[in-house]
Amino acid sequence: MIVVTRNDVARLAGTSPAVVSYVMNNGPKPVSAATRSRVLAAVEELGYRPNAVARSLRARRTWTIGVIASDSAGGKSPFFGEFTRSCEDVAWERGYSVLLGNSAEDPARAEGYVRSFMERQVDGLVLMRVRPSPQQVKEMEGGIPVVTIDHEAPPFFSRLAVDDEEGGRLAAAHLAGHGHTRLAFIGGPLDITAVELRLAGWRRGLAEAGLDSSLVALGPLSMEGGYSAAVELLAQRPTAVFATTDHQAIGAMRAAADLGLRVPGDLAIVGFDGARESAFTVPGLTTIRQPIDEMARFATETLIAGVEQGAHQPVTKIYPAELVVRGSCGCQDRRTP
Repeated sequence: MIVVTRNDVARLAGTSPAVVSYVMNNGPKPVSAATRSRVLAAVEELGYRPNAVARSLRARRTWTIGVIASDSAGGKSPFFGEFTRSCEDVAWERGYSVLLGNSAEDPARAEGYVRSFMERQVDGLVLMRVRPSPQQVKEMEGGIPVVTIDHEAPPFFSRLAVDDEEGGRLAAAHLAGHGHTRLAFIGGPLDITAVELRLAGWRRGLAEAGLDSSLVALGPLSMEGGYSAAVELLAQRPTAVFATTDHQAIGAMRAAADLGLRVPGDLAIVGFDGARESAFTVPGLTTIRQPIDEMARFATETLIAGVEQGAHQPVTKIYPAELVVRGSCGCQDRRTP
C-alpha cells in the first residue's frame, strides 16, 4: 500500500508542505484562490487523507467541541434543536466537528457525558442547562474552555442567557393588558433556573397588574407536558395561559381544541422561545423570543476563540427578551416568521 504524504501533495501542487497544511486546516494564514485550487486538485488526484490522530498529537488539539444539552423532549425541543444546529454550522465553518449529547434532565447522565467528552479530549464544551459535578468543575478550572447556557455558572465559565424573568413579566403584562383577570402558568421543573425565573417574572407582572398568580401547573418541557398541564388548568377556567416553552404552548393549544375551546376566542396563549414553528401554528403563536441563532453563534465563536488563543477569557452576556405578537393572544395574526 502506497502512503501519500503532505510532501507528495506539495510537490504536485508546486507549493510548500506548510501551505498544504493551511489549506487542509483552514488557516492560520490566508492562501490565494489559485493556490488553494491547485492544492485541492492534488489532494483529489493523489487521494491524500491527513492522519487525524497524528495531527491531534502534534497540535495537542482534536478540532472537536462537545455540546451537551438537557432536553426532556428527547432533543426535539425548538430551543435545543435550533441551538445545536447553529452551533454545528459555526463549528463546521471554522473546521471543527461537534459531539452532541442529551442528558434528558438526568444529572447522572449529564455527568457521564461530561466525563466521556473530556476523556475524548474535546477542545471545549458548550453546556446547555447542564451542571457538571463539583469534581468535574474543579478539573475544568484552568483547563478546557467552557460556555454554559444558564444563569448560574462558575466564574471561569463563559455564561450566556436570555432575560427570562423579564420575559415572564412581558407575557403577564401583555395578557393583563388585554383585560384578562384569570390567568394561568404552565411551567417545567423549578430546579431549572430558566423556569424559576420565568415564573418569578410572571408573578411580578401579575402583581403589578393587581392580579392573582396562583394558577400554576408544572410538567415536562414538551408538547405532551404542555397538553397535560393545560388539561389540568383548564378545569379551573382561566382565560389566558403562559407556557414556559413554545412546545408546551403548542400542547396547550391542542388541549384547548380537544376540550372545545377556541384560541384566542375562549383562551389566549403565549409561549416562550421564538422557535421557527411558532409562526406556523393556527393561529400563529404569540411568544417571548430569545435570539437562538445569535446565542449559538456567540457561544461557539467564544469557545473556539478560547481554544485557539490558548487562554479562555470568560464573558457573561444576557440577551433581552422580546415579545413577538401573533394571533394566539387575541391580537391580529401578523404571521411574523
